[in-house]
Amino acid sequence: MNYHDLAEHVGTLVTLLGVFAGVSALLLWRLLVRLERKLDELAEHFCACREELGERFVSRFEHEVEHHGLWEALNYHSHDLRGRVVR
Repeated sequence: MNYHDLAEHVGTLVTLLGVFAGVSALLLWRLLVRLERKLDELAEHFCACREELGERFVSRFEHEVEHHGLWEALNYHSHDLRGRVVR
């Protein structure tokens, strides 16, 4: 194979590779920026949820102290053949 014929196309190939690498880098950068924005939105949402959970739910200790019989009924029950709850 005569490599002298291909020497004139090396500059074009290097230029095309540079253009494609630049476009790929730009697209990757945009993807990472959008991903970072979405992660920030999720973090804000979950932080707000976590703060709200303390107000909405009762802790296990408070639940055991106030409703000890109910907690035992939930943890130590069984079912008969029909599926009814048996203590």
